[in-house]
Amino acid sequence: TVIDEAQKFIKRQNPDFDIEKVPLDDKETYDMMGKGLTDGVFQFESDGMKNVLRQFGPRSIEDLTAILSLYRPGPMDSIPKYISNRHNPQNISYDTLLLKPILDVTYGCIVYQEQVMQVFRALAGYSLGRADIVRRAMAKKKHAVMQREREFFLYGEKDEMGNTICEGAINRGVSKEAAEKIFDDMSSFSSYAFNKAHAAAYSFVAYRTAYLKCHYKAQYFAALMTSMMDSGSKIALYTAECRQNGVKVLPPSVNFSEGGFTPEGNNIRFGLLAIKNLGIGLIERLIKEREQNGKYTSMFDFCLRNSSREFNRKALEGLIKSGALDGLEDNRRQMLYNIEGVLSAVENEKRFSAEGQLNLFEEMGAPNVYIPQKIEEMDEELKLSLEKEATGIYLSGHPMMKYSAFLKNSGITNIGDIISGKFSDGKRVSVAGVISNFKVRQLKNGNTLGSLIIEDISASLPVTVFAKPYAEYKSLLSGNAPVILSGRISEREDRDTEVICERVELIPENAANYTNKINSGLYLKISGINDPVFERVKEILKKHKGSQRVYIYCLDTKRKLEAPETLRVEENEELFLELSAILGENNVKLVKN
Repeated sequence: TVIDEAQKFIKRQNPDFDIEKVPLDDKETYDMMGKGLTDGVFQFESDGMKNVLRQFGPRSIEDLTAILSLYRPGPMDSIPKYISNRHNPQNISYDTLLLKPILDVTYGCIVYQEQVMQVFRALAGYSLGRADIVRRAMAKKKHAVMQREREFFLYGEKDEMGNTICEGAINRGVSKEAAEKIFDDMSSFSSYAFNKAHAAAYSFVAYRTAYLKCHYKAQYFAALMTSMMDSGSKIALYTAECRQNGVKVLPPSVNFSEGGFTPEGNNIRFGLLAIKNLGIGLIERLIKEREQNGKYTSMFDFCLRNSSREFNRKALEGLIKSGALDGLEDNRRQMLYNIEGVLSAVENEKRFSAEGQLNLFEEMGAPNVYIPQKIEEMDEELKLSLEKEATGIYLSGHPMMKYSAFLKNSGITNIGDIISGKFSDGKRVSVAGVISNFKVRQLKNGNTLGSLIIEDISASLPVTVFAKPYAEYKSLLSGNAPVILSGRISEREDRDTEVICERVELIPENAANYTNKINSGLYLKISGINDPVFERVKEILKKHKGSQRVYIYCLDTKRKLEAPETLRVEENEELFLELSAILGENNVKLVKN
């Protein structure tokens, strides 16, 4: 459905485009996938899958088919061997050369159910039908059937008349040791093996979505976000992905938006259906009215032309908060303030204009005109908060944007870098963002477990909070203020990358005023403040007491700290020599402005 919708958008500008004719060997598409840039690509969005793509470097539909089949419990154990063999074909070995024609396409690894059937046929002489029956018995772990078939696989089988039903692997020249090993490998693998025809169909669809993302970003993401209309987190993720690819997601507008997301030049216009409290009937009505009678000119004009059973105060508030009525009045705060007056004026207009009634005021030359009361705009923070309330995401900006300079120079990790797999499992990081979806539950052992989402400009990330940090930081976690959250990365096969919370603190009050200018002072890079080496560093600093500021960058938390006044120093050669001796010359720098 998404592919079809994207194709319709593309055909508006390129009528000859046909998804059935796109090349299946497009280098740019495979390069994109090989870099793990697969947010929005069917079946390849998870962090673990991105890691496999980066290691694998796919170059064909065959490669994508194999990755989809391997990236599942069971076969996943074969991924390192598969990737190693792919890049080092000289290391591929076979228990018997009879396996080579079957397994060469998968670099010596059994990946597909069809290969299991081929092994039974090529090594033991099974018929296609019987090979499929055994495959199914293996998949369902029917041990009695498998034990009986093991004998037949090794030694063959004859009927009552002495006719050969299957020859058996040993009779075909396979050693008993190799035959037993191959059967055991198939038995342990078969319950997880994927059907290649199914995987190939998946990889074919996945490639097409990747091709569209690579070459028609605005059209593809407009179609994709329309399909994800009910998921605010997905819309936020794809909005960030669009931004990183130079595609702006324009705010909703009653004069330009359709129901779903639509491409507008090289950008995407936010869809009205993604605004809360708007029914499909009202959306269809306002679009039809706009097409028939022209664009809306004011809030009163919009309300009057769309007055109906579906149109109510909540719908109007949602449109204003989302920015969909921007440009019709001076500002959003003014429109929210004047809602009552507008709706009252619309009601009066309808009543006096009803068929068969006479508007005495019009006859007297006093037209029923709504005059809005002028009000100053709300502050940016409230504006963004109301956008998120109405649509589930921030549209015109982001609460973290004003802290960009501070975060860039404070060793804070970008959430987008975490979910793209740039950091390994267990790595300690500090991220900064706004918290949402904070939930708490009691475990059977009586402990408390918290979960939340932390979001910065680049992406959002799930966080787990165990009992101790929850007790210490719950007031910060349940508040509205942006925070710096430190913890360790957790990567598991069955879920997306997350961070296990260890520490939470508020972003400093003056962080929004931070500039990119690097302060004068002595800069030191250390493993962390808990490293024993830091104690030696402090002793050296105290020995050379002075007025020069000292800044310390901690590699474990990726944060820059200013040392207290008691550790300020007097600049001299001896100080540099002593510090360089224990930290390394490249980790001691003096900056002068």
